[in-house]
Amino acid sequence: MGIVLRIRDLAIKALVKRQWAELRRSSPRLAVIPYEHIGLAVLTNGLYEREELSCLTDLIREQALGGGICLDIGANIGNHAVIWSGLFDSVVCFEPNPHMSALLRANLALNGCTNVRPVEAGLGPEDAELPFSFYEEGNDGSGTFAKGTGDRTLPVRHGDHLIAELGLAGKAITFVKCDVEGFEHSVFQGLSETLARHKPVIVFESNSAELGASSWNVLHGLGYDRLYMLRHTAHTASPLKRELVRLFQGHACRIEPIDAPPAYSANLLAAARPLA
Repeated sequence: MGIVLRIRDLAIKALVKRQWAELRRSSPRLAVIPYEHIGLAVLTNGLYEREELSCLTDLIREQALGGGICLDIGANIGNHAVIWSGLFDSVVCFEPNPHMSALLRANLALNGCTNVRPVEAGLGPEDAELPFSFYEEGNDGSGTFAKGTGDRTLPVRHGDHLIAELGLAGKAITFVKCDVEGFEHSVFQGLSETLARHKPVIVFESNSAELGASSWNVLHGLGYDRLYMLRHTAHTASPLKRELVRLFQGHACRIEPIDAPPAYSANLLAAARPLA
């Protein structure tokens, strides 16, 4: 058994070394938890959601959004922030999970992201200490306030008030990413003044039609009238079929307009003007 394990270890190291000979040129330096969802993606692909990040990077450049400030709400380990550091004047990351926040700070330092400001707090409609549920099996970064129960309490700040405290109220906020595992609508409620004033392009997670509609209803009431989806190759196929299709056809991501949030999990874009 010892010989078999040693051969396995050597084979894995050889494969990873070969993979990273190519990935090193197009990937940031990221500290990860190697066995969990995002960590595995980084180890095998150099970045989490590489294709989606590429699609969003094109959008940011085409729409000339980089001259302003990006809010990364639910920043996790900083996978997106280290890329966006090179696109925006500044990035402000909000991450209440202390474990992810520690990795976020490490990754900002590893990549010299001096224009990125980490804030260890969640955003919501009021200042509070809320129960935070830490883990979904296999994804250490999936913690959320949305369940109303949790392992410990963590700070949530009223979004607009914290934006003012950070000195951002009078500055151009042009882009927002919000991935907070079902708590998105609460975040948008707390940021209502900021979003209504600046009308940033917003990318947000929608894990179901109900959750997506809840977020979209808040945004629509703030003047957003364009909804798009980040559609991936074989997006709705079964996991096995999806990977087979991407193996033979490649994996691409494109932005397409939709009328309402879909029933399945997807990342959506909201805008107050056409993006095409």
